[in-house]
Amino acid sequence: MGHAQATPEEMNPQELTSRRGFLGGMGSAALAALAAGAPPVDDSSLDLLEDPTRPETRRAQIRRIRSYQLRQQAALNEFKRGIFPKRTNGDEERYPHRIGNYSKGLPHNELGEVDPNAYDAMLRALATGRFEDFEALPLGGRLKLTNPLGGLTYDLVGPDAAAVRLGTPPALASPEAAAQVAELYWMALCRDIPFTDYASDPTIAAAIEDLKRYSGYLGPKPITPQTIFRMDSPGVLEGPMVSQFLLRPWTYDGIPIEPRLQVPLPVTTGEGIDFLTSYDEWLAAQRGFPEGTAITPPRMDPVLRYIHDLRSLGQNAGVDLHYTPYLRAALILLSLGDAALSDRNPYKASRTQSGFASFGPSHLLQLLGCLTRLSHHGFYGKWYIHRYLRPDAFGGRVHNRRRGAADYPIHPELLESPVLERIQAYNELVNKRRGLNDGQGSFLLPVMMPIGSPTDPSHPGGHGYTAGSRSALLKAWFKEDFVIPNPVKPNRDGTGLEPYVPGVDGPPLTVAGELNKLAHNTAMGRDAYGIHYRNDDLDGFRLGEDVLIRFLQEERPTYPESVFQGFAFTRLDGTLVEL
Repeated sequence: MGHAQATPEEMNPQELTSRRGFLGGMGSAALAALAAGAPPVDDSSLDLLEDPTRPETRRAQIRRIRSYQLRQQAALNEFKRGIFPKRTNGDEERYPHRIGNYSKGLPHNELGEVDPNAYDAMLRALATGRFEDFEALPLGGRLKLTNPLGGLTYDLVGPDAAAVRLGTPPALASPEAAAQVAELYWMALCRDIPFTDYASDPTIAAAIEDLKRYSGYLGPKPITPQTIFRMDSPGVLEGPMVSQFLLRPWTYDGIPIEPRLQVPLPVTTGEGIDFLTSYDEWLAAQRGFPEGTAITPPRMDPVLRYIHDLRSLGQNAGVDLHYTPYLRAALILLSLGDAALSDRNPYKASRTQSGFASFGPSHLLQLLGCLTRLSHHGFYGKWYIHRYLRPDAFGGRVHNRRRGAADYPIHPELLESPVLERIQAYNELVNKRRGLNDGQGSFLLPVMMPIGSPTDPSHPGGHGYTAGSRSALLKAWFKEDFVIPNPVKPNRDGTGLEPYVPGVDGPPLTVAGELNKLAHNTAMGRDAYGIHYRNDDLDGFRLGEDVLIRFLQEERPTYPESVFQGFAFTRLDGTLVEL
């Protein structure tokens, strides 16, 4: 399914039409020059009408030409890179009833399998890229699809959405898929266990023993109370589960903010609830909640709490706006003063100047905001490449297989796992509390989001590519080995913070380690919420970092600071990048 360069046969019709129109409008000479790697328009053809005898006019003329050259060269560089191969896992072709692909919001039968005509209509709309064709789609309920056209947006800064690499999610029947769904089941069962109790809690111990069995497990090894539900990135396995940037107070426009949040009540120790634990509610969610079906709100704890367990970690990732945790981290890091800045910042050692519009706070926040465009790259992968099913849909496949309603090819490592019996008992507790399913359990995945999952495909994870790009930018901007002063950790119930003592509680906590941990907290927080998989996060990280690298490479020639030696940062996989 992959290709190194997109041929006309491989482009979707909208892309083919728009690109033919663009290239056709250039003229043969310009097109030949572009293909040869030369500028399609010579500087001498610019119409310079200003008076060249005035120094300020001459300077403006020079900048006008140079600005044009920079933009043209950036576009040419991206054009010459071509299109990175993208390969699907083959499930869409493998299963005519589309059991391995996203279809939420369309009409579904009683097994939660999409109506084939509706799915084909969605594929046709994706192929044409026409707004009107999406408007004609048959929906199964009240929920709308989330921005399928967003992936076709063109960017005038950085790489095009179709021109970056994207990993392939595991196939439905694979051991990797079994392992990551088992991890989500265990995360659901462990949502209400305080992080402080992981070393002694029997459910955590059972999760560790079960996850060790999976041949496709992608998490850190060995699996211990300190490593379970974490990622193997520098600093993430050290110290508290939660990043300092989610625990420390911060100031926004002079307003002090305590980072406590309202969290749903716990299920196992309180009166809380989860969602999609009954088959009727699960099926309604797949159909987009038809008229007459209810979307139930969560039951919220009136006490504000710091992040101290998976439920609060999931809630934080469920209510943030992708960008906001990294804005918070940037403001905290800026408050630490020049000592926390990267030594590559040209103004850090300057005797006479300080940065602002370049290499200062304004520049950093502008770059953070620009990275919002990564949603174009992510949504291209979601809608136009993989159309990967969400975890709640996968849970329905497991449920129907275990009940004998369908013979889905779920890997036996999952079907034989003790986690499923525990999930059935957990869902029975929730269903009795909610008066659903005649008080009976199920093998469905309990999720924290009332509608089950967002109405866009799962891969790559939005919080993953947000985390990859913005954590990398902040590592490039600040000194990675700078030690965070006065670190803290949440107490057992999240009502307060306690000092984290380096050397006693663990090693010193550094900027890079805590930014990596922030990436983990925001991305895997969505897993704890029940709406993404570990692989969504990992591939999202790589996508975000790759786009940032190309974005900064394009930015580099625009800086007037001749002493600047380029950015450098360590990727989440531990690889050093120097630009």
